[in-house]
Amino acid sequence: MDEQSQKYRACERKKRYATRVEARKAAERSSRRKDAPKIFVYECPYCGGWHLTHRRPGR
Repeated sequence: MDEQSQKYRACERKKRYATRVEARKAAERSSRRKDAPKIFVYECPYCGGWHLTHRRPGR
């Protein structure tokens, strides 16, 4: 996958949170749904903001 595709998938198509705290609160709200997957937060290497993902960070 080229750099632009990685940037789009990791950053540009996702909502950006200014802080880790904001992202964690959003993840907690999303995880309250009955059949919701576990949501993780990660700091974006492209924009420096925080995003949500269903994949465990570090993979």
